[in-house]
Amino acid sequence: MWGHMSNQGSRNSAPDAAANDAAPAERAPGRDQGRDEAEADLRSRLRAAEAERDALKKELDQLRGQQPMLDALGSLLEAIVIYDADGRLVVCNENFRRLYGYTEEEARPGVHFKELGRIDVERGNVAVGDEFGDGEDYLERKADYRRRLEGSFIVQLKDGRWIKTIDRPVRGGGFASIQIDITEIKALEQNMRFMAQHDELTGLPNRRLFMEQGNVLISEARRKQSTLAVLFLDIDHFKNVNDTLGHQSGDQLLRQIAWRLKGRLRSSDLIARLGGDEFVVLLHVTTPDSARHVSGVILHEISRPFVLDGNEVTVGTSIGIAYFPSDSESLDRLLNLADMALYNAKNTGRGRYCEYAPG
Repeated sequence: MWGHMSNQGSRNSAPDAAANDAAPAERAPGRDQGRDEAEADLRSRLRAAEAERDALKKELDQLRGQQPMLDALGSLLEAIVIYDADGRLVVCNENFRRLYGYTEEEARPGVHFKELGRIDVERGNVAVGDEFGDGEDYLERKADYRRRLEGSFIVQLKDGRWIKTIDRPVRGGGFASIQIDITEIKALEQNMRFMAQHDELTGLPNRRLFMEQGNVLISEARRKQSTLAVLFLDIDHFKNVNDTLGHQSGDQLLRQIAWRLKGRLRSSDLIARLGGDEFVVLLHVTTPDSARHVSGVILHEISRPFVLDGNEVTVGTSIGIAYFPSDSESLDRLLNLADMALYNAKNTGRGRYCEYAPG
């Protein structure tokens, strides 16, 4: 009975169950599709988040790996920058930015060294118009240097400092660039060059520099077919000053004579002390009368009294003159001829000038 009832109940309930299942069966396709789309979107977003996480982790690991290098770069006094194989900045220390006045945005990873060079030129960070080239010449010279990565590259900054750049290849491509301040070295070099080319006592060019610059003037005069005059001076009675007042007073006298000569000659004229009490002047002249006039001015200037340690001293000078190109086209020969004319001036009374006369 219970079994029959059970079977009957089962049969009687089947239509109701089918009816109950029918409604959900009609709604299932839309609901399942929405759920699938939501799950797909969630999975996509999850994958994106995981990818972003992995990328951030990789970048963090890279930064952690670079940190010792960054710490090392930051502790160096020199300006350091590393570029990749394409010439784009990888990393630099703060000294590099500070040296050239770059902002963090300007000296950012990925910027090309040519762009930094253009910033230098536009802002005047580097001196232009000097022996190292300016503008495009400077940029091309720097690019050529970085193609070769040999030797060094020197520029002068607008504040007067000299910076030497040394670039060398790094493993895996690219190069490391070290910027060293060599201002003191350049100052020492310039001082040594000045000392090698100038008279220590008077500051005038010495014979070596006179010959270098004089030959340049000779070449220009030859090209322009113009006239030059060499005036060879010797101080009259200079030995008496040394003997009576001492060599210190003699040195003072030579310095004052140099000062007077510079004050009376043009900036385009070349004046030098050859040694002892001998001076030489190279003049641009239009006619011999121009040289005679200048010689007269010099004779007057040197004949005026000098005061040496409270002592008034009067000396004079004798001058020999030779002309380019009529007497010679060689500077060495002109000096010899002017010296011969000077000898004549001294032998004929001193305190006068004589022009070279053949025979």
